[in-house]
Amino acid sequence: MSSYRPRHLAPSSSDPEPTGASRRSLLRGGVLGAAALGTGVAALGPAAARADGFFGQDVSGWQGEVDWAAQREMGSRFAYVKATEGRSYRSPAFDHQYLGAGGAGLVRGGYHFARPDSGGPEEQVDFFLNNGGGWSADGITLPGMVDLEGYHGLPRDYGLSQQEMREWIHGFSVRYRDQVGRRPVLYTNLHWWNDVVGDWTPPNSPLFLASYHHETPTTMPGRWWAWELWQYSDNGPFAGDSVRWHGSAEEFERFVTDVDYDARGI
Repeated sequence: MSSYRPRHLAPSSSDPEPTGASRRSLLRGGVLGAAALGTGVAALGPAAARADGFFGQDVSGWQGEVDWAAQREMGSRFAYVKATEGRSYRSPAFDHQYLGAGGAGLVRGGYHFARPDSGGPEEQVDFFLNNGGGWSADGITLPGMVDLEGYHGLPRDYGLSQQEMREWIHGFSVRYRDQVGRRPVLYTNLHWWNDVVGDWTPPNSPLFLASYHHETPTTMPGRWWAWELWQYSDNGPFAGDSVRWHGSAEEFERFVTDVDYDARGI
């Protein structure tokens, strides 16, 4: 049985976003009980008011105060909020963004920007969990997401070989699963993953794919054959980055609530 207990809203750092990362890296960036927010997935109403999908977004400190009521009115139904980076940085915007999204009726969860150059995966998972990255089957909390991509000013592989990077990602995934009961969502893009990680994907890992095109992406990184979440724009319509879920609101509910959720693309 997992030893994890939800530990979301720890005291936040007053530090600004790290200065070494690119805006693209930083732009993507707990659990309150269901009674605190008074809603679950089933009570969120219809899918986003568009004919072609179910939509959400991800935000970080770059967005500051977000008008979450306006985001929901525009059709956003979920939000990933940047919680942590590496082993010591916690976004000072996390608390008000996370609580604000939940208060507006969005399903919300935290994400961690991975820094394989600044500490082991287990250490970074624990830091993430202690600062907003956990999950529980309460119907309003997204499984934690880990952001895997390059960092401005550092080698895009963080000085690791493909095998070393695979071991780092595997270690993060296993530690997160052991602590909360399910695997994290893996965020990446086609070129970074294929160049730095190669022809490999950890089992049963939901893919959050960054691909800024009008057409639905069909070429996947590693050994994935499909995506769960598609980050299709970094300039609207929603604050931060705009995201599309692959299927229906009912499928999304299973993703949010089911501890035995099976990733569709691996």
